[in-house]
Amino acid sequence: MENTEQSHVRNKLERDLEMSLRRLFRTLRKGLNELYSDYIPSNEFAVLQTLHNQSPLMASEIANELKVSSSHITAVTDRLVGKNYIQRVRSDSDRRIVYLEITEDGKKIAREMDEIKNQYLAKKFANLSEEEMKLMITSSTKLLD
Repeated sequence: MENTEQSHVRNKLERDLEMSLRRLFRTLRKGLNELYSDYIPSNEFAVLQTLHNQSPLMASEIANELKVSSSHITAVTDRLVGKNYIQRVRSDSDRRIVYLEITEDGKKIAREMDEIKNQYLAKKFANLSEEEMKLMITSSTKLLD
C-alpha cells in the first residue's frame, strides 16, 4: 500500500513540475516577445543571434543549431534579408553553396536585443541565488539527457 501511495505522490509531483515548467517557459517567452515587439519577432532574433555568434553559416547549419526545419529557416531568413539584417553569400569554391552572413545593421539590432534580453532575465531571476540557478541548470540538464 505504501508503494502505491508513494507512486501517486511521485506522479502528482511530476505533473506539478511539468505545469510549473510550462508556465515558466510561457511567461519568459511572452515577456521577451513583448519586449521584442518594437524590433523583430523572437524566431527572427534567434536566427540573427546565431549568426551574430557565428557567421557565416549555411541555412541547414542554423536549422540544426536551433532544432527547427530548413523550410522554417528559409522563411525566416527571407524576411531578415529583406530587412537588410543578413545577406546571402555564395561560396567561392562551390557556387551551389550559399552562406548566410550577418550585416552591420543585423549586428546592431542583435546587440540591442541581446541587451534587452539580459536586462529582462536579470530582473526575472533577481530573486534566485547563484546556488539556486546552478541547481536549476543541473536539474534541467538531467531532464535533457
